Amino acid sequence: MIVTRKAHFYAAHRNERMEGSKCQRLHGHRYGLEVDFHFDTGGAVTIPFETLDLSVSPWVRLLDHRTLLHEDDRELVGKVPDALTLPFPTSAENLAAWLLAQIRSLQPAARCVRLIETDSSVVTCTLEDLDVWPTATS
Repeated sequence: MIVTRKAHFYAAHRNERMEGSKCQRLHGHRYGLEVDFHFDTGGAVTIPFETLDLSVSPWVRLLDHRTLLHEDDRELVGKVPDALTLPFPTSAENLAAWLLAQIRSLQPAARCVRLIETDSSVVTCTLEDLDVWPTATS
């Protein structure tokens, strides 16, 4: 059985490596987050939704209303108050892989993360992606 928990957070970021793109500038999003948890319930088990929230909510609280910066962003690191510095570029793809790895560290039943950056842009990260995506272990 698959149980999906949904959350959202607000954050600013920039893709400092995207030369000439509007995404190179600091900007913000209302991110949607959907996490799929897979359970073998045997047909008669109640899934405790509160425990699933405990594996998602710490990361949502960490990211919410923050400026997310890559630690190599020499232009902004140390100049933006209360920024969260991460060891990877803060693209939606990298954030999705990182979030799935972090959530799995608290709840191994997590199997998939969908990070909705805009109404038309959704990144889906699965367990298979974690095996090859470099930021998943950062």
